[in-house]
Formats: sequence, structure tokens, C-alpha cells
Amino acid sequence: MKIAWFTPLSKKSAIARASAGIVTELAKLADVNLIHFENGDVRDASVPVKRFASAAAVDERTLNHYDLAIYNFGNHLPFHREIFLVSRRHPGICILHDFVMHHFFAAYYFEDQRNPAAYSLLMERLYGEEGTAAAQRVLSGRGPRLWETDEVVRFPLFEEVIRGAAGVVAHSGFLKKHVEACFAGPVRRISLPYDADRSAPHLSRGDLGLEDHQVLIVTVGHVNPNKRIEAVIDALGRLGPATGRVVYAILGPCSPEYQEALNAAVRRNHLERVVRFLGQVPDDVLHAYLSHAGICINLRYPVTEGASASVIEEMLFGKPVIVTDTGFYSELMDGSVIKIHPERESELHIDLARLLEDQALRENVGAAARFYAESEFRADRYAREILDFAWEVRRASPLLGLADRVAVECNRMGMAASMKTVEAVAHEMSALFTGEALGRDTHRTRR
Repeated sequence: MKIAWFTPLSKKSAIARASAGIVTELAKLADVNLIHFENGDVRDASVPVKRFASAAAVDERTLNHYDLAIYNFGNHLPFHREIFLVSRRHPGICILHDFVMHHFFAAYYFEDQRNPAAYSLLMERLYGEEGTAAAQRVLSGRGPRLWETDEVVRFPLFEEVIRGAAGVVAHSGFLKKHVEACFAGPVRRISLPYDADRSAPHLSRGDLGLEDHQVLIVTVGHVNPNKRIEAVIDALGRLGPATGRVVYAILGPCSPEYQEALNAAVRRNHLERVVRFLGQVPDDVLHAYLSHAGICINLRYPVTEGASASVIEEMLFGKPVIVTDTGFYSELMDGSVIKIHPERESELHIDLARLLEDQALRENVGAAARFYAESEFRADRYAREILDFAWEVRRASPLLGLADRVAVECNRMGMAASMKTVEAVAHEMSALFTGEALGRDTHRTRR
């Protein structure tokens, strides 16, 4: 099979990093070309790479050269705009890296297209009156920007990315369930592969300003409210004298507004000598902090991702990680992480104190984390599963094409999905494709 693998390739993209590992393994099983659109500093790849200036430059002759196109989607418009535009005219397998794609479409319609009305129509089409009302609050200025609030999880907009796709890959059962609720084509859950450079760090504990008796606690990634860092600071403030043994390092960019809120939390808890905001750091510095960390904290609530590369990396480093017991994080093997329910967030200090006081516990959880991550989040496994899924998608394509044509005609005649006539038609269609039917609710219209 000849596959066109569409992905960001920027060194700033975690999806690019995952893709580089996947295509290396996939190329052992199929003929793979990696296609990207970036100009700047990009990752090396072990397979043939084709760069296009824009989606418009990818003509049908190029696309028809492949048996299948596979598109990687995240919520950052600059990395995924052209990939999205190609997928609109040439359906393939969509890999969803994020559950919430609202940030992508907000940037696309407000900044790129300068067409707020199209954003409102999209919200209406996908979410009815509730979506329309939410969009109008944004357009009228009566409320905050929806994508900057926790309410965004009610309007994820990933549905628009997969509309008309030949198949969808999700990296968690959590996201797969959401996809299957609105998409009638093949869906496969495959664990996201990720690698980590676990060689000895160039920077020592002393280089990082750590004393021998101090336990380093680390949070990495973009510093957003859903990472609950303010709750972590409050939990540290409740540890009492134990805070004298702690350094809490937060590595990642942060908006000025949220930074001020976090600074206030630090002052409120008198933790000026404990908490360090380091901002965006070079890879060697990040590597050193992860290597020397005693505990990692990777809270998310609400969950907007389909999976988390950062938590996988922390587990590969053999660190005990505290996560929120929700979404993808709930699916991590019990004992390989410390899970805290969102409603128990105020008790975070109890788990922190337990880990700080018990070095053996930290080592045991970290060892379990490494073992689980090394066996579960593998590029070779991913390559085998996605190639198997690709063949499933190709077998299902005739039925999906027929389903789409029949759905259009049923809609034109005013038929509702609840009608017995529609159910009868679905059963007849399924009988035509015995052995290749999708095995679930073929009467649903693919949006």
C-alpha cells in the first residue's frame, strides 16, 4: 500500500515528533511518503519527504498517486490549516490528536477567513440552538471567548474535522466514544507512540540550583488554566514544614494574565522560594529537569486532548506522575500513575505528602510507569495497527460511499433517521456487503 502521511514537521510540534517515529516503523510495512507544508526548522525523517507551499499546490494527480491519505490533526491552526484544506477535497483517514478542535476553528474563521458568520453557522449545524446561542454570546461580546473557558468541551468542533472522512483514529477510548457518537465510518483506538531521550543529562542538579535534600516537582507544557497549576500551588501551601524540601518548577509559556494569577497564588501561600516559573526552555534544559525530577504533576481538567505526549514522556523517564482521573488519564494502568478525581482536587496535598515522605513509593510507581509506557506507547505497534486499519477502511469504502448517496436521497425526501423505512434501507444495504459491513448503526448519516 502506498500511503501519503500528512503531518506538521516543525520541531516545535509534538505531533511532528510522534509522526517521525511512526513513519519509520510504517515504512517497514508499506510505501510511505511524508507530506508537510512548513518552511522553517523541521525534523529529519527516515522516509521520502515532500513539501508543498499550500494545499492548493497539492493537485489531484499527486493525491491519486497514493492508495490512501492519512491526515494528522491538532488544534493549532498554523500547523494544520493546509492539511485540513486538503482533507476537505480528498477524504482519507483522520488521526485526531485533540478532542477539542475549537481553537483551530476559532482561529480559522475569525483570523484567517475573517468570517464570524461562518463560525456561527458551524456552531448551529453541529449543536443546534445551544450552539447558536453560545456563538452569539461570543459575536456580541456579551461573554468571554468560548475557547478560553471550560465550557469549550461542550462544543469541541472535532466533528467538522472528521466530516466525510474515510476513517478515524483516536488515541484513547474516551475520544473514540465521542467519535462513534457522531461518525458512522470505521473508528480505531490506537495508543499514541512517543519516545524520550533518557540519556544522562548535561546539566546536574547543582546546575539547576537544587540542593541534595530537595525533591524536584515538575510540570511541563503550555501553562493553561486547565492544568490546574493554581491548585498545585495551593496544595504545596498546605504541606507545612515539608515545603522546605520542595522545589516546584513549571516549564512552559504562559499568558501574562494567567501568570499574574499564579504569582498571586504563590504570594498567598508564601512560596516565593519554592515555585519557579521558567517559561519556554531549550530541549537540554527540559531533559535535565525531567531527569532530576522526583515527582511530575500532569493535571488536566477539563480534558481537551485525545492523549498526552507529555505524560507518556514523564512515564518513560520513570517518574511517578500525579494525573487527573478523567479522559485519557483514567485509562492509564492503575499503579503506573497517581490518579486524583477532579472533585478531590482539594486533597492533592495528601498525595503529594505521601510521595514526598516515601521514596520507595516514588521509585515503585516510577518503575511501573516506565514498564507500562515502554510496552504500551510503541511506534512499531502503532504502525502495525494503523496499516491493519487502513485495509479495513479500504474494504468499507464502497459501503460508506453508498451510505452517503442514500443518506442524501433520504434527506431530500424528508425522511427522519427514526423512521422504520430508513432502518429497513440500512438493513438492505448491510446485506449487500456481508462481511464488510461496519457492524454498528449504518443508518447514521456521516456528517
